[in-house]
Amino acid sequence: MSRPSIPQLEAFYWTAQLGGVQKAADCLNVTQPTLSLRLRQLESEIDLPLFERQGRGLRLTRHGHAFLSRVAIVLDAYRDLSNLSRMPEVEGVVRFGVAEGFAVACMPALISGLREEFALLRPEWVVATSDVLEQSLVNAELDVAILVDPVGLRDVRLFALGAQTNDWVVSSGFAEPVGSVPSQLAQWTIITTPPPTAMYRTTIGWFAGEKITPESTCFCSSLNAALQLVAAGTGIGIFPSKVVDAYPLPGALRTIFTKPPLTDGRVFFADRATSDEAKTQALLRAVERIADRLAYFKPL
Repeated sequence: MSRPSIPQLEAFYWTAQLGGVQKAADCLNVTQPTLSLRLRQLESEIDLPLFERQGRGLRLTRHGHAFLSRVAIVLDAYRDLSNLSRMPEVEGVVRFGVAEGFAVACMPALISGLREEFALLRPEWVVATSDVLEQSLVNAELDVAILVDPVGLRDVRLFALGAQTNDWVVSSGFAEPVGSVPSQLAQWTIITTPPPTAMYRTTIGWFAGEKITPESTCFCSSLNAALQLVAAGTGIGIFPSKVVDAYPLPGALRTIFTKPPLTDGRVFFADRATSDEAKTQALLRAVERIADRLAYFKPL
């Protein structure tokens, strides 16, 4: 099987574009004999004539014309990969949104970790529910965001980070058994964030799977405040496991093992479709390293 190299393809492409070997050699900063050798090796690899003489220059053969369009696609893809592999200089102001659940468990490590990796970066942090952050990306009010179970709005580009486990949670002070199935839990006050948040969709979806509607629902716009209401015994709710672990009063909360079990939350790094992907990838890799150190995501 023939395996043309990138230098050979570049030699062919620029010779075709500039109409001469010497011009292509100058463009690629190599000698004319080196470029001519690459062209001969390429023609030998594919076993097709790509150029023919025209006066003092060269012109593409029929095979060369067909080959050129394909080579252009390959070189474009190679340049894109090369750009992504290089760490760009990430500096200046970046408006950075963080879903509240992720922020509760990871914000200190996120701030210090980005400061270590990008000394000239100036994040402007916004902590909110994922639906608010996702719309803020669409409105160009944020540059990047960490989202949980995003809706998938148009013009928002998503990069998967991992899965976070969720738990039904109750105050440790509850004396009565809460139950383990939807019909039993539906009798209690259900504390959640308002629609269309991910927490609300997960909560209502769990009951809807059994065609059950909770008898009493308490909406709280802040996930952290909702968890405090649960700890105070006001009701029960679904929260990310890492958020429960990070609650500042040890022993104040306990989890409920339910049937059916809860689905995991899907966490994504997001930007706008028109953003600089190389810069986004640099920030994404930094967030991945921070999350790995915290063992935040569910193991594969």
